[in-house]
Amino acid sequence: MVKSILVPLDPSPYTDMAIQMAIRIARFNKAHITGLVIIDIPGIEKAIGPVPPGGIYYAEHLEEKKKAEAEKRVNTLLEKFRNACDAAGVAHSEAKNQGSPSDSILREAIYYDLVLMGLRTHFNFESSDEEGDALHNVLNESITPVYAIPAQMPLNLEDKEHVKVCIPFDGSLPAARALQRFAQLIRQDIPHVKLVMSHDDGNFAREVLDSARTYLHHHDIEHVETEWTVEHIIQKVKNDYMEWADAFVVGAHSKKGILDFMVGSLTRELIQWNQKPVLIGQ
Repeated sequence: MVKSILVPLDPSPYTDMAIQMAIRIARFNKAHITGLVIIDIPGIEKAIGPVPPGGIYYAEHLEEKKKAEAEKRVNTLLEKFRNACDAAGVAHSEAKNQGSPSDSILREAIYYDLVLMGLRTHFNFESSDEEGDALHNVLNESITPVYAIPAQMPLNLEDKEHVKVCIPFDGSLPAARALQRFAQLIRQDIPHVKLVMSHDDGNFAREVLDSARTYLHHHDIEHVETEWTVEHIIQKVKNDYMEWADAFVVGAHSKKGILDFMVGSLTRELIQWNQKPVLIGQ
């Protein structure tokens, strides 16, 4: 069960949605939320660029100005986070770090059950308006599950009888880790699960899916259906489950480099599609 949630904050609609989703999860589980803001010192220094001869004073003045502006903006983010949590009546705290956004999130994440952040990130807002690579970097190293959120999604999930969860499952270690993280974090009466496997051998696939369903039943998750298909899993999910599912659960190979597990994978496609929340088990 989730008892501690980390929400890295940036000035984007993704963070707004992440805060609201974190509040809903915290209500279900009586969990504590920490809002993390980061002043991207390396990004500020990089944005200033090389200092020409005689320009040290100007560069130092510009850097201090950018740091002051960043401090003001992160305080605004914390105020927004604080107000949302206070209005919802959930326990919360605030953390402020300086340095690389990805490194800061990774340092904090080891002390939490769940990291909740956007499918797109803008943590380098002090130095750039472009999307950052923090999600990819966090997935590459984190041992904590990451729940990645789109900028727009229905927020009345607690009013539904069941939250529909699609778990593409192939029996691999990354998929098994994701399945375990999901079972350990979710409230048992919430999900309506569909386990989906793409494989040429139907007997093998049904055996794997039956074992995964039994595992979820051991965690008192009773609403579980299975489906075997020979269709490629990316096309199967896109054609049959993007509209049906409220959320997806997928695995990721950590410590092998982002390209090793992202390129060509369903995880990568779900992130690129940017339509539904994705729980990525580490």
